[in-house]
Amino acid sequence: MSWKVYFKDQKFLILAGLLSAVICQMVLFLFQAKPELQIFIFVLQMAGMWTGLFWDYHRKKGFYENLQKRLDSFQEKYLIQEMIKRPDFLEGKILWDVLAEMGKAMNDEIFRQIRKNQDFKRYVETWVHEVKLPIASMGLMLHKERGEQARLLKEQVNRIDEYVEQVLYYLRSQVPQKDYVIKEYSLGEIINRAIAKHKDSLIRNHVKVIQEVGDVKVLTDEKWIGFILGQLLSNSVKYRKQQEPCIRFFSEESDKVVLSLWDNGMGIPREDVPRVFEHSFTGKNGRICQSSTGMGLYLCSSMCRMLGHRIAIESEEGEYTRVVLEFKRDSHIYPIS
Repeated sequence: MSWKVYFKDQKFLILAGLLSAVICQMVLFLFQAKPELQIFIFVLQMAGMWTGLFWDYHRKKGFYENLQKRLDSFQEKYLIQEMIKRPDFLEGKILWDVLAEMGKAMNDEIFRQIRKNQDFKRYVETWVHEVKLPIASMGLMLHKERGEQARLLKEQVNRIDEYVEQVLYYLRSQVPQKDYVIKEYSLGEIINRAIAKHKDSLIRNHVKVIQEVGDVKVLTDEKWIGFILGQLLSNSVKYRKQQEPCIRFFSEESDKVVLSLWDNGMGIPREDVPRVFEHSFTGKNGRICQSSTGMGLYLCSSMCRMLGHRIAIESEEGEYTRVVLEFKRDSHIYPIS
């Protein structure tokens, strides 16, 4: 708060003080007071008025500048009242009390929304678990069936199961501390299980899978990384080439383990590559494939970030796509149980 702004705000008070001093001088003149007395009283009035203004400006300036500084630097602005002291002037006290009431109301609303979200999450999680039972039953009923029709039905059941799992993992990724457990696992075994889970889709679409990852140990959560690999496999199948589609897993080891999933599918346009991990982004390929939701890679990115892994993607349209997962070897950065 500058002097100019403050004086502009106090202009009526200053004009009233000056007018009062002029009237006082006129009265003294009418009563034929000595000039020395007139000057003394005028100086005394002006000194009192300006001293009061300077003192008032100084205390308000400190409060408002501190308030503005906290407001600019604090992210949760609705908590600003807790970061400043209650001032000793009336306007500041009123403002502080208003901010306190607003902060309390906002906190109450946040807690209400948190409870609503928790109730909704519990409901959806219950629904997911309930709907997975008939899905599993259908899978068992189709297990012994043979023929192309049965294979098609199995694939559709697996797709439904995959979409239901996507909902479940999206919810779990919002509160990850309750679900994942970081331990040492064999990366090769996790990949093999992911391939086995998607075998019907791979066989039906004649996709060749080359798995070159052996007993490489990584620190991760088995369920979460299995879901991520499943999403990547589904994408590779969905955006495959019609002639000799191929998926290859291979890894490199140094101070970290780098897993690559490479496929010779339709690839991703250069302009779409930087945006593939955005929420609901489908891009050019998504417009070709009507079943695309833009959620798979977004979930992969979110879950990798929470697990402490890095995910990246490179591609050349019409040639290949390569997804890279990096697993750090520094165990102290993981909450290993």
